[in-house]
Amino acid sequence: MKITFDKDPKRAKSPWRKTWQDSNGKQRKKYFATEQAANKHTDDGALDAKKVGTDFAAMSKRDRQTALLAMTLADKHGFNLVRAAEFYMQHNQTKDDILMSDGWKKLMKARKGYRPRTEGMLRSTLRAFASYEDLKVSQYTKEDVLEFCHANDVAAQTRRNFVQRLHTFFEWAVRQGYAGLNPCKGIDKDSDLGIVPPRNITYFTFDDVQKLMQTALEHDPALIPYFVLGIYCGIRPSEITGDGGKQAITWQDILIDEDVNEVNVPSSSSKTHEPRQVELSDNAIEWLQLGGELPPKNIRDRRIAIYTKAGVTWAEDIMRHTFASYHCRMYRAPERLKLEMGHSKNSQTLFNHYRSGRVTLADARKFWTLLPSRANNILNPALSA
Repeated sequence: MKITFDKDPKRAKSPWRKTWQDSNGKQRKKYFATEQAANKHTDDGALDAKKVGTDFAAMSKRDRQTALLAMTLADKHGFNLVRAAEFYMQHNQTKDDILMSDGWKKLMKARKGYRPRTEGMLRSTLRAFASYEDLKVSQYTKEDVLEFCHANDVAAQTRRNFVQRLHTFFEWAVRQGYAGLNPCKGIDKDSDLGIVPPRNITYFTFDDVQKLMQTALEHDPALIPYFVLGIYCGIRPSEITGDGGKQAITWQDILIDEDVNEVNVPSSSSKTHEPRQVELSDNAIEWLQLGGELPPKNIRDRRIAIYTKAGVTWAEDIMRHTFASYHCRMYRAPERLKLEMGHSKNSQTLFNHYRSGRVTLADARKFWTLLPSRANNILNPALSA
């Protein structure tokens, strides 16, 4: 047994590390907030050996719990564990067991099409999970996932992000035959991970939208479709431009006629890899009829030039947040908005982020009726004289 102080800033909440060898001869480690807590900790296997015998105690606590549950189920349905194991081997073509440290690397190598940021966060979480407790992929339980999520003092939303990424991994592992069950499926987000308070998101005020659209109209009109699709349709910038090797949205994806007024976001463009359609508002149609570039080129420098000239502050996902905030306030149609934004059916994003009520109904009405001529007149009073 050895107790050391970990200087890693990431371990600031639980810097005391205890390492020891369990009854199976496996090296174990656990982190504690204080040295006293580390000293008081006792290996469950050592205690249990005195209570239930050396052979049974040689099994990990997790394996003992699993065995007891399996025996209960077997007794209830009239079969024994050996018969169950034989049946499973005959009817399931599973692959050899692999460790988590090898499994997550296989996933990252097999899966393509992630945005760099998404790939980075998934890789970081899976690597941390394997480092926390590197077991065979088939051995993990719900309790293992929850212990990892609560190991450090992180926010409830961070714990949910951990579970979401681990769910992605274990769904892949089940499909590949490395695991029989996904341990994340039994996790209740509210009771197990904590309630996520509404988040204050950043969006454009109506005055900001006016300034931005007018500045684009005067200095770079070819960029108008980019701002319209982002602000009035909630389409992600990467979906508009095709960033990361995706299919960019073109004028062929915008349908405007007497029957249909919508933007089609192809599955190859969508972050979720599912196609969706976004209905075009009347004012969005008028802005788009001015023409422009789709997909736009050199977007970063041109966008910076426009919002700097307009005197508007830019933030990550601000166009999408603006669309959702004004849509929620004006139309009160959450299910429709979920479809248009590409959220999953059970997503709580709308509830957590966009229903704060900070957008006034008066501003929402002005937002959805802002036209090119009106924006010009409002910002240039001399033209309306």
